[in-house]
Amino acid sequence: MGKFKPATLVCLVAAFLSGNALAGDATAGKAKAATCAGCHGAEGVSGNGLWPNLAGQKEGYLVKQMKDFRDGKRNDPMMSSMAKPLSDDDIANLAAYYSQLK
Repeated sequence: MGKFKPATLVCLVAAFLSGNALAGDATAGKAKAATCAGCHGAEGVSGNGLWPNLAGQKEGYLVKQMKDFRDGKRNDPMMSSMAKPLSDDDIANLAAYYSQLK
């Protein structure tokens, strides 16, 4: 296996750090988001001040929060149980969907 050229390595690292290399599928996320709409609104804007708006949040932030709920790093009776069955792909797709909403 050959060595990477410095420019190639820089491009790979930049793509990884930008998050584009791990971006989810917003279309798949929209299909999965039906369950979320009850609390977070059909378009990611909650009608209740107790639940956050998800529309327009940064994709990486949403991924981290959902994984933290799923993995027990954050605990909320409702969110933890909702996030528990989500795969990494589900979370990436949901985050892609909500991050692109206004």
